[in-house]
Amino acid sequence: MINRRRKTGAVLAAFAAAVAAWLPATSAQAADGPVVHIDVRSEAIGLPVPPSADPPQISWLLRNDGPGAAKDVTISADLSAVKDWVTVNGKSLDTFTWPAIEDVPEGDNAGYIADLNAKPGTPLGTTGTVTLSGTSSNGTVVSVPVELTAGTTELTVNKLPDRKGDKPGSTVESPVTISNTGTLPAEGVQLRLRTTIGLAYAERFSNCVYSKAAGDAYGLTEQALCTFDTVVEPGKSYRLEQPVTLDLTPQALFEYFSHEALPLTGGDTKPPAGNGPALSLVAAGAAATDGTPISRRHIDADSTADMVAGGDTAEGAPGDLVHVDVSLGNEGPGWVGYNASDDQPALLVTIPTGTKAVEIPDRCSVWNEEAESGTGEQTPGVPQYICHPRPVQFAVGDTRSFRFGLQIRANARTTTGEALATTSYGNTMTFDDEHGNDTAPVTVKVEGGADGAPAPSASASASAAPGADGNSPRTQTVSAADDSTGTGSLASTGSNGTLPLVAAATGALLLGGALVLFVRRNRG
Repeated sequence: MINRRRKTGAVLAAFAAAVAAWLPATSAQAADGPVVHIDVRSEAIGLPVPPSADPPQISWLLRNDGPGAAKDVTISADLSAVKDWVTVNGKSLDTFTWPAIEDVPEGDNAGYIADLNAKPGTPLGTTGTVTLSGTSSNGTVVSVPVELTAGTTELTVNKLPDRKGDKPGSTVESPVTISNTGTLPAEGVQLRLRTTIGLAYAERFSNCVYSKAAGDAYGLTEQALCTFDTVVEPGKSYRLEQPVTLDLTPQALFEYFSHEALPLTGGDTKPPAGNGPALSLVAAGAAATDGTPISRRHIDADSTADMVAGGDTAEGAPGDLVHVDVSLGNEGPGWVGYNASDDQPALLVTIPTGTKAVEIPDRCSVWNEEAESGTGEQTPGVPQYICHPRPVQFAVGDTRSFRFGLQIRANARTTTGEALATTSYGNTMTFDDEHGNDTAPVTVKVEGGADGAPAPSASASASAAPGADGNSPRTQTVSAADDSTGTGSLASTGSNGTLPLVAAATGALLLGGALVLFVRRNRG
């Protein structure tokens, strides 16, 4: 499926109303039938001159507003206005029609693509409009125009080296350069700067608008949109007259700074009139050939974050179903948002011996000790589960809770399991230098039964070995007589009475020194 850019409801409604006023009869077969919108990926496409072996594409998706499915939908592109200088899939055509779609159900649906190229010798700056329209045997297809231009404006920005070791309270400078590697000028530029929450813009400028944006996969939320009316010529580069300065806040830990440049045309080039001095672009020589459409810089601060496990206590009689709420939280000082690895903070829960987990929370699955990962299965009655919080970022003070339903087995005694702050693969969080609160007891008090030995404290790493919380590895015997509460201590083991859970302490000690919590992985 092709990605599409959503339009705001107000703009789309106004546009649809305007189009409906002049649509030809072929676009409105059934006034009371479903209404299908053609959503194009881009409403303005630049075609390389000379033609490219990897041409740009006109691409679209369908959105059916209903009611019901649209039947026999066909989408066509009217190329008559650009036929003299544009080819589609290598051919010069008045109309290009994609394969018919038998049914288009309500909601978002797949679409098609087609290659576009400018014919050799086409003058730079030539423009024209292609109109996408469609038919349906029982509904309406709303047309949409796409503007084509011979030539491209291709803006890239400089790559910045990553940084490590800057302390909270310090300032980092990020020089920014914009290059135009295309064939047409940009009449203006909008520079989009984004940071994670541990960074703050040290200086604000009148031609920048500052806001909080929806977080992306990197946790970038603090945004500055800076507008410049400087014409960025093809083959040339321009730099900010001064670097972007960023303060590392007290919660800085794993931070990112990104920047990208977007071409502007016409009336879009007027900068906003805010407070403070204006930030300017100045000429910086020939366009760089090693730029990138968007640059992301890692800034790892010299700081820590204290991830804390939370336990719970429940009470009941044999046969009862009791609930315990275990948790994983961040007590700072840094926030946790390390998205260069999939080995994210997690909570490993060891179920108290003499109980059986019968209700498994969402985001929790069976822990496979040999594979050192979760299986993705939510099988009841196993010794351990790994819980993966969502979202993976933890602001200072954030806590994520998971509720387990535990059934107390026949003849069980008061018993204690454990919640352990770890990672998705059972590693120690190296940014956390306070390990005294990595574990927390999970206790089930059994009415009418004597206090028994605590359940084993299975460890995911050497640092998670049993501590002073009483969760030392021991064996507890429970009755196998009542199948309604499970056979033996844990049904998955095949044991009828005695279940020893042995922590893989030796293996973890050997692996602990070799495992690195976070290995940076580039995500394109």
